[in-house]
Amino acid sequence: MSTSPVPHPTSSRSGRISSGPARDDGLLNRTLGFMREQLPVWRDDPQRPKKVAEKGLNSSLCDFLDVQARTLLPMARFKHEAPQSATRTVDLAVHGTAEMTLVHAQTYSIYEPFLVIEAKRLPAPRGTGREREYVSGFDPKNKSPTGGIQRFKVGVHGGQLETAAIIGYVEQHTLSHWHQTINSWITDLMSNSSKDECIWGSEDTLHELSTDKDAQFGSTHSNHARSANSISPQIRIEHLWILMNPVASLGASQQ
Repeated sequence: MSTSPVPHPTSSRSGRISSGPARDDGLLNRTLGFMREQLPVWRDDPQRPKKVAEKGLNSSLCDFLDVQARTLLPMARFKHEAPQSATRTVDLAVHGTAEMTLVHAQTYSIYEPFLVIEAKRLPAPRGTGREREYVSGFDPKNKSPTGGIQRFKVGVHGGQLETAAIIGYVEQHTLSHWHQTINSWITDLMSNSSKDECIWGSEDTLHELSTDKDAQFGSTHSNHARSANSISPQIRIEHLWILMNPVASLGASQQ
């Protein structure tokens, strides 16, 4: 698959800072669509550094998306490890390139992301004790939540947004395997007392999985109630999963 940018039929250049809010032309959906298209291109790029650690993957992906966006989505730019508070960062963030960008009736300056993204390896590295960190986890040293979905539920990530995203770097098994497994982890949290500051219910489970066999890519979404210190009582999470070692089937689990 070529890594050369392909003209986007709905893209329009808006590189310079404007004097007023940029009109909301579905920029959030266009950004998510751009990411769906570009994740397989990034994976297959022969020049991509073959990073194993999660931070290396995130840095490489952010570099790629930011460069591609200059041609294909010039109204957005991508940042790596963007601050969420004085002590917290999120893996990737997307900012507008206009002085003010309007998304879902909210305006965002060039300093404020209109989308934040967590990224997790699936499975988590062995021996880390982070097997279920895509959903929930806890760092006893810093006494802070470490789970991907969990951080959005408690508002420590994406508290000022109504939509966020999680990228899954699928390194073993298939997409359907992880869809079933992650939903089982959420079900376990529903039936067991949790120390992760969250209340889990059936509404937290992932919706139907959509797959692209040619691209070896899948996506789903979920909706979650969250804490009162957030801009809205619920957050929608878009889950974008890329098979890092493509397999022939997206359906049956591969051991």
